[in-house]
Amino acid sequence: MSQQAGWYDDPQNAENLRYWDGVQWTDHTSPKQKPDLDRAGQAGQAGAGAWGPAPGQQGTGQGQQQGDVGQAGGYGQPGGPFAGQGYGQAYGQAGQQPQQYGQNPWAGQTGQQPYQPMPGGYGSQDDPRSRTPDGQPLAGWWHRVGARLIDGVIILGVALALLPVVAPGFMSDLMAWTLEQDDPFAPLPADIMDRQMRWVLSIGVFALVYEIVMVQMFGGTVGKLATGLRVRLRDQPGTVGWGPSAIRALIYQGPGLIGNLSPVLSFLGLFNIINVLWPLWDSKRQALHDKVAKTNVVRKG
Repeated sequence: MSQQAGWYDDPQNAENLRYWDGVQWTDHTSPKQKPDLDRAGQAGQAGAGAWGPAPGQQGTGQGQQQGDVGQAGGYGQPGGPFAGQGYGQAYGQAGQQPQQYGQNPWAGQTGQQPYQPMPGGYGSQDDPRSRTPDGQPLAGWWHRVGARLIDGVIILGVALALLPVVAPGFMSDLMAWTLEQDDPFAPLPADIMDRQMRWVLSIGVFALVYEIVMVQMFGGTVGKLATGLRVRLRDQPGTVGWGPSAIRALIYQGPGLIGNLSPVLSFLGLFNIINVLWPLWDSKRQALHDKVAKTNVVRKG
């Protein structure tokens, strides 16, 4: 809803009036003069041009248009907000001033002031979903996933390198045994299973040590460093410390590692899925291992 055109307090100079054309402020100004209240409402006695003529019009001092009560001055010119009325009627009827005189043209309207974000709103510096308490920007979920994919490639490369060392002949023996079996659910022979366990444990231990050492010494794994992310304590910047780094790594790597040791414990792998998805709805964008270790993954400033 737009405010009607008229003269209002000049927002740039308190001693002037400025003309509002119904959409925006114009360049037309006029010194502010208080009308003679004793003569307001008297036919033909209104002071011409008290508020100045509307833009594009010339105040005559006497006015040419007849109002219901007396002659209109400059303010009652055709096209003005009180066109067709005498100055006395426009200003002095019932002893009241024009409703919008001296007001902001948007005062009282449903639009009111332009939108300004409320403190703590999403995206503001104190929004817990976008920043740490001291203002450092938090990493987005997809950003973190991208870093983990890079780490996954590194761990896979190390796992392939460890295979002939900790489990020699494992893959060839496993394939040969599989081709000989008619029952796909037959249990693995003990020697093949032992080598499989050694390999799985060696991968898990490497991943655990990799996570702890990289976070403590460099602020993040290779994937995080490559994508501009860092791990820090939520409430203070700087290095995380060995304790929080170890807790964080154990909660992230532990359940999956234990679940690989036995089919009975394979359900623990579900924890990893929940843990990875947790930042999507968490108010502080923390995974479960971040919550326990009191850390956050942030974007490097």
